Amino acid sequence: MPFRLSYFAPAAPLRGLVSSYYLFEIDSTAVKDILRAELPQVRFLLQGHGAIGYGGGPLRPMPFASLAGPSLGAIRFEAFGPFRLLGVGLMPAGWAALIGEDADRFTDRLTDLDGLAPAAVASTYLRMQEARGPRAIVAAADAFFLLLSMQARQPPLWFTRTTDSWLAASPDPDVGQLVDELGMSSRQVERLMRRHYGASPKLVARKFRTLQAAVRLGLDPDSGWQGAAAGAFYDQSHFIREFRQFIGMTPGQFTAEGTPWITRLTIAKRSASRLMPKLLRVS
Repeated sequence: MPFRLSYFAPAAPLRGLVSSYYLFEIDSTAVKDILRAELPQVRFLLQGHGAIGYGGGPLRPMPFASLAGPSLGAIRFEAFGPFRLLGVGLMPAGWAALIGEDADRFTDRLTDLDGLAPAAVASTYLRMQEARGPRAIVAAADAFFLLLSMQARQPPLWFTRTTDSWLAASPDPDVGQLVDELGMSSRQVERLMRRHYGASPKLVARKFRTLQAAVRLGLDPDSGWQGAAAGAFYDQSHFIREFRQFIGMTPGQFTAEGTPWITRLTIAKRSASRLMPKLLRVS
């Protein structure tokens, strides 16, 4: 395998805001792959060069510190080794607390993290560069996000906790059930979903329905499309169409020998981690 992927838990006060840290390393080869739709990410590019492209748009070089909003489709990714990247997954509550902007303004968009806290970003990046091992890199990340959390806005945990549980509880999340659980109007739920999850409730439900199917298929390729679909899709054509949008390839390509490297490895490691929030283990 041409790369290594390791996960680390954030400091206890950050859990619920930051899902996990991951260290992604490539020795010398170039990697081109397709990443599935994701929750928001913060990335510190510590060595090498990389580029990301959303949809049919052009590949954009990754800044040394970047903020990626929630994605609603597969992402093209290129990296050229030696390459080292510290990635940070942001939970919806973490986006609300630490970023504070409407998530739908950043959907399928890569921006420079420098605009968030320039001095802190620069000092964190330098500390990571000087770190002598993964634990020291993680400690620098903890310090950065703990600093941000001291100035954080109070996230609407009543909304994000209910919504996270709704997304993780069923292979086919029903928007009507979420509206009933929250006791709000459909319009109010739509506004909050766009602000904190980056899209309408229906589109977010479709995304997580397909991500869950990809997890099932990645863990048990022999189950076929019916086992992975778990009755949540109308038919095989519907399953393939949704899979292509959110995963970036057909189910057959997904389970083909040797591909896709990163997404399959991510599924295995997330599913095996008890420290990972349930929403991340199923997505």
